[in-house]
Amino acid sequence: MDKKKAAVAVAGSQTALLELSHVGKVYGGRGVVTTALDDVSLAVRKGEFVAIMGPSGSGKSTLLNCVATIDAVTSGSITLGGRDVTRLRRGELARFRRDELGFIFQDSNLLDTLTGFENIALALTLKGEHPHAIDRSVTELARTLGIEDVLQKFPQQMSGGQRQRVAAARAIVGKPQLVLADEPTGALDSKSSAVLLDVLDDMNARMGATILMVTHDAFAASYSTRTVFVRDGRLFNEVARGDVPRTEYYQRIMEVMAFLGGDLHAR
Repeated sequence: MDKKKAAVAVAGSQTALLELSHVGKVYGGRGVVTTALDDVSLAVRKGEFVAIMGPSGSGKSTLLNCVATIDAVTSGSITLGGRDVTRLRRGELARFRRDELGFIFQDSNLLDTLTGFENIALALTLKGEHPHAIDRSVTELARTLGIEDVLQKFPQQMSGGQRQRVAAARAIVGKPQLVLADEPTGALDSKSSAVLLDVLDDMNARMGATILMVTHDAFAASYSTRTVFVRDGRLFNEVARGDVPRTEYYQRIMEVMAFLGGDLHAR
């Protein structure tokens, strides 16, 4: 690496909100092991929206789980906001997930016995926020995300797209350092997917949310500011959007996908 590139790499590392350094993850033992992640290093700056793509079994979901502290790394380290999360103890892990991370899952994972308002408010209730502050935060966020009309509905009374927008609101209402999205459009039709992706784009662009999203879908990835590709547990390539139109960024993602193959898909 020349001096100019080295200087850029160091500067990027210093300004990173999230940093994975030589992360490895191995499952199994007694001579039968599977390497899910192999020497992965990745930096995500504050305010970035990064998509992670790769075929099934490539390690992308394991990467997200390690960042979420759901899986423990075998080697290397992960820091968020300068804090090494791989060294947190059990009690600290629960507080870390509650206070520093927001989650959006493929199936929304809303609590069926709570209304939309109550599902969103739960994160703030667990933090001990004052009821008036909770009401104000949830109402303002619902207005921003266009879900005011479902706040008093239960999840079974909502469409799939509405449930995912409520899940997105729940993920960001506590102002976490990082939002993790695991195939958030995987269970949605094209129209609902587009609405949710607009919400994620808005969360990133207008609210400053830092988002790390795993997806198989090039259309979903084209809403990100950068797409990182994983193959066989290693980082394979990456594409940054820069100032190009989203259609051109989409085409560049598709070009890398053509090399990767597997079960990645487009629209």
